[in-house]
Amino acid sequence: METTPAETEHIAGYRGPDRAVPTAHSTHESSSRLESWAIWVAIAAAVLAAGLGTLLFRGQLTPLSATFSVGTVAGWSAAIGAGISSLIGLLIVTGPQLGTLGWMRRRLWVWWMVDLIGLVIIHAAIATLAALSTFRLFQQAFQGLEVDAIAATVMLAVVSAAASYFGFNSAARASTSSLSILIALFMGAGMLASMLLAENPYWWHAFFSELGTGQAGVLSFWTFNTTITVSGMMLITLANFITQDLYAWAEHRRATGGRRAHVRVLKGGMMIIGVCMIGLSWVQINVNDPIHTAFVQVLAVVFILMLLTIPIWLPGVPAALYAMSYLMLGLGVVAVVLWEPLGYYNLTALELAFAGIIFAWLVVLIRTVDALVQDLDQLEEVL
Repeated sequence: METTPAETEHIAGYRGPDRAVPTAHSTHESSSRLESWAIWVAIAAAVLAAGLGTLLFRGQLTPLSATFSVGTVAGWSAAIGAGISSLIGLLIVTGPQLGTLGWMRRRLWVWWMVDLIGLVIIHAAIATLAALSTFRLFQQAFQGLEVDAIAATVMLAVVSAAASYFGFNSAARASTSSLSILIALFMGAGMLASMLLAENPYWWHAFFSELGTGQAGVLSFWTFNTTITVSGMMLITLANFITQDLYAWAEHRRATGGRRAHVRVLKGGMMIIGVCMIGLSWVQINVNDPIHTAFVQVLAVVFILMLLTIPIWLPGVPAALYAMSYLMLGLGVVAVVLWEPLGYYNLTALELAFAGIIFAWLVVLIRTVDALVQDLDQLEEVL
């Protein structure tokens, strides 16, 4: 792509306060230091978990999955390990030395705390789900298996070390793309877990939110609502990351004479959707139907408006994204018509369809934004 001298001056002159370009040497050094930190954090977690396992499993045989089991203890230790290690990783990469995510601290402290809490919680939640599911699976594969204190302690130490290593590396290298993958995996795993844990196998005869009312069982109730709440928090954090990426691209468009992109519209829309997800998970439909329904309606209206107006607030992106947005809108209309008046499926299927539409659009949007930012970075390197 050819650029005029004026465009070259604008592009080369703009880096922004949060877009310092690191040298190859500094990037390599930062990566090496982060990897060393991750290993030390994992070792510390393993040592602490080994001590805990020695106390809890001493002199007894313990099942892999039960009310008190290696799995339940590992779930708690994995959550603590992943949460603390992700916190350490974030404090390092937002600090003055490595500072690859320094922009997170240069905002209003409220946003910094929201993002910090959201990232710590999702890493802890993913580690817990992974630990509990893995031990549950192995217990079903080896029916009646109980392990002694040594084996149980080793398992606990390995799980804690792995969770801490994952938590540190994931948080320290957080980006728009990685967070989108995390939230998609967590949302899918949490919903599947709540379905599998439902004591009432016919919960789906009513509606999807039945899982969050307690009517399908206590475990599915907590799993479902926790998943929705954490996903809403992560959507708010993801909004901060994706708009941070877009600011430089929007400035480049403005500097080169392109139509202005309204990045804050995307940020505000994603935050409202996140708040609505938190609200509908806290106020279940059986607790207060009007308030629960209001959260759902606001979420739907905001999402539809974002789809309809995307050429206005995000000009200059590939036309395929516009086509995808209107396709998602059309699929939403079809999904509603299949429910009412055709009666092809029930409300559960409609809710699942809309959840799939929303997150499919978000994945495509995030990948498109990531591609735009990479193109801009490559152009800056050339210039």
